[in-house]
Amino acid sequence: MTREFLEKLGLEKEVIDQIMKEHGKAIQSAKPQDYDEIKEENEKLKSTISELETAVEEYKGYKDQLAEKDSLIKEYELKNLKYRIAVEAGIPIELASRLTGETEEEIKKDAEMLSSLVARKQPLPLKDTEPNKDDDPYKKLLSGLKGE
Repeated sequence: MTREFLEKLGLEKEVIDQIMKEHGKAIQSAKPQDYDEIKEENEKLKSTISELETAVEEYKGYKDQLAEKDSLIKEYELKNLKYRIAVEAGIPIELASRLTGETEEEIKKDAEMLSSLVARKQPLPLKDTEPNKDDDPYKKLLSGLKGE
């Protein structure tokens, strides 16, 4: 009910004032006793919601960044594992990145196979490294003393 509505009905100003006064009292009595507290709490909740929405916007990209970081950590752990297994198997560090597998057992199996292919063996000498018995200088010296 509005003042304009009552004026259109042709009521006098004093009557309209009394009606509005009574109407205001009825509205105030219908209002809960803790209305001001509820209103204050409602404002606090609206403020909290606003802050939380802002925080959600700030943290939206962190889930993707976290997944990316987890992937990098896994990659580094796998590389570290390959290097450790390569050292244990006697494989040169340069070949450690060639090891395949996702688990430690798979990588160890591949390292064993690779180490058998890359085993460090002494190359065979190209010529005899033992001194020739006839060329022994001490033997010549002794034979010279004996008069032979």
